[in-house]
Amino acid sequence: MISVYSVAQIRGVEAQEISKRGEATLMKQAASELASSATKMLAETPGTEPDFVVGLIGPGNNGGDGLYALAELQQQNISTLALQYGEQVHAEAVAAYTQAGGTLTDFADGQSELANASLVIDAIYGLGYRTGSPLPTLPARARVLACDVPSGLNPETGEAEDNVLRAERTVTFGGLKSGLLTLDAPLVTGEISVADLDFDFSSIAPATSLVDEAAARELLDQHRSWRDAGRHKYQRGVLGLIAGSELYPGAAQLTAKAAVSCGVGMLRTHVPEAVQSLIAVSVPESVPLDDDQIKEALSSSRRHLHGKGAKISAWAIGPGLDGRTPPTGAIAEVFASRQPAVIDASGLEVVPTGPSEQPRVLTPHAKELQMLLGRAGVKVTPDEISQDPVRWTRWAALSYNAVVLLKGPTTYIVAPNGSSLVVSNSAPELATAGSGDVLTGILGYLLSDSSLTGTQGARTVPNRRIMELAACAAVIHGNLGRVTAQDGTVSASRLIENLPKVMKSFGF
Repeated sequence: MISVYSVAQIRGVEAQEISKRGEATLMKQAASELASSATKMLAETPGTEPDFVVGLIGPGNNGGDGLYALAELQQQNISTLALQYGEQVHAEAVAAYTQAGGTLTDFADGQSELANASLVIDAIYGLGYRTGSPLPTLPARARVLACDVPSGLNPETGEAEDNVLRAERTVTFGGLKSGLLTLDAPLVTGEISVADLDFDFSSIAPATSLVDEAAARELLDQHRSWRDAGRHKYQRGVLGLIAGSELYPGAAQLTAKAAVSCGVGMLRTHVPEAVQSLIAVSVPESVPLDDDQIKEALSSSRRHLHGKGAKISAWAIGPGLDGRTPPTGAIAEVFASRQPAVIDASGLEVVPTGPSEQPRVLTPHAKELQMLLGRAGVKVTPDEISQDPVRWTRWAALSYNAVVLLKGPTTYIVAPNGSSLVVSNSAPELATAGSGDVLTGILGYLLSDSSLTGTQGARTVPNRRIMELAACAAVIHGNLGRVTAQDGTVSASRLIENLPKVMKSFGF
């Protein structure tokens, strides 16, 4: 996992490193990382014309980083041009660049050269950007490499100006900044690479940790048991699904199909009769589950949380439930159990607040989080949630004694003790009806597998493990969106078609 820090934390460590190593040393180290990324981007799209890199150079150290990077490119016989954007530039960096054969000119005089650039390096503001600062206009198809932070993006809040310089790639220095993961940031940073510059964060606790695809695969490998080999279907995981209504019959089917496509050992479905007839056709692997069987399964689970004796090992509750109809009484008994559960959609309207022995994951989007907090007596607006998502997700996790996964372009996962993880690989194509139902099926499967939850013979699943599996589900979901988008438009049904292939890539 990658540690994520606030801007204040980054600035504090940066000041210490400058005092130890000197500003010029750090600047040249950062510039080398930037130049390396530039050469990689140029190599990705070789053309018939010689490479030509234009740097947008602002005041301060960010502009200095850009100039030193252009100097390195000049030394590699790559043609460059530096456009000064602002009243002053870093004097020592200008000297190094001109000594390498580069030319610095005013932006207004050289702006036309942007149309000829193979690559544009945005080194205008970095951490120094302030809302309302002037920004240049670039050609529509310009390939942009951002130096530390894209210009026009607030590095603390993640809020972007309408004319932000959207980057294809961002090289950020020292450590990953929380503002690069929030609000508009995922839409404007492009691929983020972290040049740590050997900063020493040993005495600082990160604000959160990023779970990327490599980290998710590592977590899943850590949690898998050697007992996987030779397991029968009950040990592989039995998921109980409480979902669906005559008004929303499709959501239950999507969650059911997703769980089966992931490889769940058995799926038991507690749905209205009209929905059950549809599921019997669309998901013939599923087995109906009535109220009496739920009580029997819960009784069994009190003796064996997972493994041979448990008839249900985890629950998925909520997709397609009609909020206008009182839920089945069996839901309350499930909430009172110690079996892990993922709760989504209308299930969030009935999940109890306060102390609970059940390890559960709530999966709201911002509007649903507002509703959850309102039920707990906390008034907040969606805008306030988007400005500080970790804070409000933490409130909900504490209020419901549950792991809370806040869905969005960036996914935040927070445990009741306040610890948090973040996932930022969500594909924009996932913003489609039914996508959340697919996520519920994926997470339900992971929670049902005792090999992953580590609860064979145990009484409950630790919240840390629940939080990590929720993050893994979000990563798988994001990867699924990108894989599906490669072949055309994305729908929930097409996501499910690709699930077996994606799950296999994560070791299932």
